[in-house]
Amino acid sequence: MSSLALILKSWGKCVTGSDSGSGPTLARLREAGIPVYPEHAAKNAAGADLLVYTAAVSDNNPELVYAREHGIPLFERAVLLGYMMAEFKNAIAVAGTHGKTTVTSLISSILREAGKDPTVLVGASLKAIGGNYCLGSSDYAVYEACEYVNSFHHFYPHCGVILNIDADHLDFFKDLGAIKQSFARFTDNFAPDGFLAVNGDDPNCEEVRRYYQGETLTFGLAETDTCRAEKIRFSCGFASFEIYYNGAFATALTLRIPGRHNIYNALAAALVCLRYGIDPQAIRAGIESFTGADRRFERRGTCNGAVVLDDYAHHPTEIRATLQSAKEAAEGRVFVVFQPHTYTRTFYLMDDFAQALSIADQAVITDIYAAREINKVGVNVLALRDKIPGALYISKFEEIAAYLKSTLKPGDMAVLMGAGNVNEIAPLILDS
Repeated sequence: MSSLALILKSWGKCVTGSDSGSGPTLARLREAGIPVYPEHAAKNAAGADLLVYTAAVSDNNPELVYAREHGIPLFERAVLLGYMMAEFKNAIAVAGTHGKTTVTSLISSILREAGKDPTVLVGASLKAIGGNYCLGSSDYAVYEACEYVNSFHHFYPHCGVILNIDADHLDFFKDLGAIKQSFARFTDNFAPDGFLAVNGDDPNCEEVRRYYQGETLTFGLAETDTCRAEKIRFSCGFASFEIYYNGAFATALTLRIPGRHNIYNALAAALVCLRYGIDPQAIRAGIESFTGADRRFERRGTCNGAVVLDDYAHHPTEIRATLQSAKEAAEGRVFVVFQPHTYTRTFYLMDDFAQALSIADQAVITDIYAAREINKVGVNVLALRDKIPGALYISKFEEIAAYLKSTLKPGDMAVLMGAGNVNEIAPLILDS
């Protein structure tokens, strides 16, 4: 939402907003001259020509109620984004349960390396563009396409990317089958001359590959994939490999983001850019220069000589990938401080969370970050703690910080994990 606000402001529109939170994103909006009200109130919507809201906003939000009562047009964020991105000839929408931010960032890095000056909207801050968006001057735009409440059905890309499909957002989707159907419907609005770039190794993507009748390209490790990796090797958790496109060697590279899952992310970005005719050397340079987005295995500093990482993982699949990468990189023990995100996700995926978090040598569980929800399923975070051998439950961040400062040793690694505000523990524990 913040990136759309900033782009609209740069286009000369009068933009205001409301958010009860705090942090650098809101500070950046205010610095750009966008008033952000600290509470949701009807008066905030008075005089607006259009009110834009996110899927996380409840129907009884006072600003929404006021807009309906006073005839102010309402756009869900995805609708506005769809209209804005439809202006670009080469609009690239990156979808998938996991990896959207990383792949959007990688494609952005490659296009910028190739001199294409893309417009970028991404779900995290990128050092290369100084934030979570940049307004380019070319026909290229790359942005994330979220499946929650079928938001990406409002998009009209030239290229649609599907990285993977997994069970998530079960407060909205009935089951995995409904999620697969939603991803298939995502392809309905692709440009007539557009194409689908999809994970060829993910069986959950098979239904989409059968459904879409346009040009379909795959990435993965199989001989049949359009873009595949060969001669994979790891050093300290970082992969090096060769990329082949349509059976021919394209380039060889070494990732600066750890983990096996990032091989697939890099292949997805490479496939899209190769299809657009980007020089393989620009692809290599763009991928190798990328060191990660904020809160994606981000090194924050040290505590007692132990490395402290901030990671946005909030789904069991993501947690598993992050902790496996941490285990490969750490010299000593791996600690994870996990803040579950939403009650329904914690409830429906609890056993999977427990298995993934058990990879760490020590798990600390804190209270669930509610986000858009109230606890209608009656989930208790202590039930998750009890499923993880040796796990601790600590509610207050200050007490978590005290525990880490008294426990961590040189060579250890502590991962502050979750999509809420668990990252606020970092400044409480970092060495000066």
